[in-house]
Amino acid sequence: MHKYRLGAAFLAAVAMCLACVVPANAAERDEHCVADTITGAFRCFDSVGESLAAASAGEVGASATVISVLYEHANFGGASVAVTGSPCVEGTNQTIGYLGSMNDKVSSFKTFYNCYITMYEHAEYQGATQEWYANDSANYGSDMNDKGSSVVYSRGPSRAELLKDCGRATKTCNAHVDQRGQDFYGEWNRVDTVFNCSANKITQVIGKRDTRSGKNTVSNEISVSAGFEFLVQWTVAYKRTWGQEWGWETSENVETRIEVNPGYWAGLDRSPVMRVGYGSYDMWYDKRRWGHHQWYVWNFSGEGPAPGVVGQTRTVGKKMTTDEKKRVCGKKTGLVRSSALAEAETAAAVAKPAAPAVRVAQGPLHS
Repeated sequence: MHKYRLGAAFLAAVAMCLACVVPANAAERDEHCVADTITGAFRCFDSVGESLAAASAGEVGASATVISVLYEHANFGGASVAVTGSPCVEGTNQTIGYLGSMNDKVSSFKTFYNCYITMYEHAEYQGATQEWYANDSANYGSDMNDKGSSVVYSRGPSRAELLKDCGRATKTCNAHVDQRGQDFYGEWNRVDTVFNCSANKITQVIGKRDTRSGKNTVSNEISVSAGFEFLVQWTVAYKRTWGQEWGWETSENVETRIEVNPGYWAGLDRSPVMRVGYGSYDMWYDKRRWGHHQWYVWNFSGEGPAPGVVGQTRTVGKKMTTDEKKRVCGKKTGLVRSSALAEAETAAAVAKPAAPAVRVAQGPLHS
């Protein structure tokens, strides 16, 4: 494969930087640098904002495209190196043969532009490796934390790309729901709103079907309503493992009988029961995909509304303002349904379980 490498120019730049006369507190101050894979240019700044602005403006090297950011500490903290280059395409690698001042210090990273990252334990792509998906972010696990010395970016799969292939381009695709989180109540949502435009108290059944959707690790790329096979496999695996139904999108009939005083509005809100699961996928391609038959998708998580369970409901209401009465009632009398009123508050009904920690890049992605 053709390679772009940071060679002598990069090492010279690092050496010059280390040889500079710096303030006594420089060791305590985080450096934020830019490394260009095309020209080997390397330059440091006082803040991450400055380094990313310079990288995005093409002020360091030949590229204005940030394909990755490497961080000194877990959860994307501490010193950093913004890596610039070209969007990753098949058949081309972009490399940094030695990480210089970040050698044996990288603990977390982010990748963009379809760039799949392979971190090497030693300089010039030697020693143990840890690969991770394109367009992703993670903390390094114990196998590579504070051990990386060189890095390669190539056109490899993102987790969304692998999951889209599940059951379509793969021979087999299996979900494994290894851990179940505590059920919790989701956000309140307004199901129905009525306005009493009459001069009398009215008793009425209000409500309708309320549809809720879940979300997962790749929700930004793949909608849960798209009907992909990997969502079906997760549903089957959850029931098989935990003996309960799982829903990515459910629709429940929500109704209640309510008394509405004259000149008042009343609303019915719902907070559904949400289920949380964590696990992985393994899939097999008959023909090699991204160089391999077997691929794994680690650190997958999903939350979805429990099928067949209404959850919590509440009724709310107050006296209409003059403006509301004018807009909603006009010359109408009786009970009027309208969406003119603001939606229900979106605060969670009860505290949602703490989000899982930033995913850890550890273990093989393929075999």
